[in-house]
Amino acid sequence: MIGYAKARIGWARHIAKLNAMQDMEEFQAYVRYVRPREFLRFEAHSGEKRREFQIVCQRLSICLSGRAFLDIGPGYGDALDICHEQQASTSDFVESDPFFHAYNRLKNIGLAYRLNHLFQLGRLEPEKYGLIWCKGSIGADAFATKKPWRGGRFLYLRGWLAKVHRVASREATIVICPHWRNDGNRRAIEDVRNNSFAAEMFEHGYTAIENIDGHHIQPGYPITFLRQRSG
Repeated sequence: MIGYAKARIGWARHIAKLNAMQDMEEFQAYVRYVRPREFLRFEAHSGEKRREFQIVCQRLSICLSGRAFLDIGPGYGDALDICHEQQASTSDFVESDPFFHAYNRLKNIGLAYRLNHLFQLGRLEPEKYGLIWCKGSIGADAFATKKPWRGGRFLYLRGWLAKVHRVASREATIVICPHWRNDGNRRAIEDVRNNSFAAEMFEHGYTAIENIDGHHIQPGYPITFLRQRSG
């Protein structure tokens, strides 16, 4: 969360200009000028992220055609692109980073929400999305502690899930792969199935999936939680 606060400070001088852009060429020229590190890092790994999303969809037998898709934290937007190519009914996203938001907004393939999904998902249309994807945009450790985040607010997984479920359609597939804090070798929470975060997910009808090559990467992304509603 400290990293998020620092990022917001760095974004401040770019937000107004990026929000006003209406042309992808203008955006690309601005990127070449300011060289935003995180955006360029995601751009460099775009091919890997495309393959990852395709592998997960194949492994979980997810059909994209005709489904309303929501990406919570799309980064470079590779999953958005694939859903659009596979004729999803819409490819919407929620993103707080102004560079990722501007880039994906300028693709003109769905609704673009620039907001903090932890607290503001309630602004989205209810019961709309048949597929919701969230890879790395939440940290399991943040929800598993009782320490306040910024502004004295606490993060309650139950409340965040309620917002996610509110925007999901009656037969939605929800795929959540959280990040787990680690030192590069070991996680702060080693057992990803037996902890307060996982317990809350299981209580809300999620199943745990592990060992999808290219998607699960130790130690930060070891497990995915899947919820498939049936009406």
